[in-house]
Amino acid sequence: MKYKFTLLLLLGVVSSCSSLSSLNFWSDDSVEDISVPAELLKFKEDVVVSIAWKKSFKASNDLGSFKPSFYAGQMLVADSDGEITSLDPKTGSANWIIKLERTLSAGVVAGFGKFVVSDVDGYVIGLDLDTQEILWETNIGGEVLANAVIDASLVVVKNSVGELVALDSSTGKQKWVFRSQLPALTVRGTGEPVIKDGMVFSTFDNGRLGAFQLNTGFFLWDGPISFVEGSSELENLLDADSSPVFEKQLIFATNYQGNLTAFDAAQKRPVWNAEASSFHSPVIGQGMIMVIQDDGSILSFSSANLASSWVSDEYKRRDLSNGVMFDNLLLVGDLDGYLHVINPLVGKTVGRKKVSSNPIKSIVTFGGLAYLIDQDSNLVAISL
Repeated sequence: MKYKFTLLLLLGVVSSCSSLSSLNFWSDDSVEDISVPAELLKFKEDVVVSIAWKKSFKASNDLGSFKPSFYAGQMLVADSDGEITSLDPKTGSANWIIKLERTLSAGVVAGFGKFVVSDVDGYVIGLDLDTQEILWETNIGGEVLANAVIDASLVVVKNSVGELVALDSSTGKQKWVFRSQLPALTVRGTGEPVIKDGMVFSTFDNGRLGAFQLNTGFFLWDGPISFVEGSSELENLLDADSSPVFEKQLIFATNYQGNLTAFDAAQKRPVWNAEASSFHSPVIGQGMIMVIQDDGSILSFSSANLASSWVSDEYKRRDLSNGVMFDNLLLVGDLDGYLHVINPLVGKTVGRKKVSSNPIKSIVTFGGLAYLIDQDSNLVAISL
């Protein structure tokens, strides 16, 4: 029988999947010291970062799983201690706070009058947005490490045992499940599925992207982001722990020790790739496709012809967060709590601000502000 070991437990030295680049599996004396983060370089400040408001939650967010959700004028935030808060996204003032007596494993998703959270025991919990009362709870057989996604009739969520599960959003009853083939060794973490055009798209720990009919779960197609090429299980770690992104007819996905791969939605197959290693979704904006690699380097490609554009090693080993586009600029956070603002056309830093004393784990944008969530679940809203 094969057991699924996370790389974190196996090695006992990593606190988040995005810090795998600090492991000395392949180091030798002839290469640079991969344990030391790159020093921050001086730059010409063309963009000023301003903090709009801060909110402290003080709960564990090591994997960056706790992302907020925006719905009906509210910003919903959950933390690992079971606290769920509704905030005014413009001011950070609280509308209401509830406490669930359970340990949550991922953030909240809201929509269609409901919101959904997940706990470490594999329960997905649906609540009424107006009354905050629990409507249903369903155990899906594995811990959930990424936000669910929701539409009018279904909640779709991926668990730690490689299953993509759809639940009735009104009752919590399981409607369908897809079971992917798990490799013997995987990295702790997972990406959110994406609902688009009546289909669900999801990446998996075996390094593949799959497409399914939303209502029935009928398998439509899948394809490899990259192929197994190593001689050991460590070398064959190909986890795809991020969400696919869409650009016209193409779907882009990344995986660890693999590729940035473009899939043609009409042809239902991969049509282009470039070597990359990332736990984050690609970022698309200003005619560029950018990849935040696990070692902190950033790759860019033209979205017009997929030609390589620029490469930045400025933030190597700084354990970068996901990247987002905001005001036509690329935002990333790092292990020292800095927010970096990068010109996506040339890869140059144009702004920077220390916004936390903890590592920045994730960034989202909404309504003219960007929101940074750190390792302790503290929330910082910024503008440029």
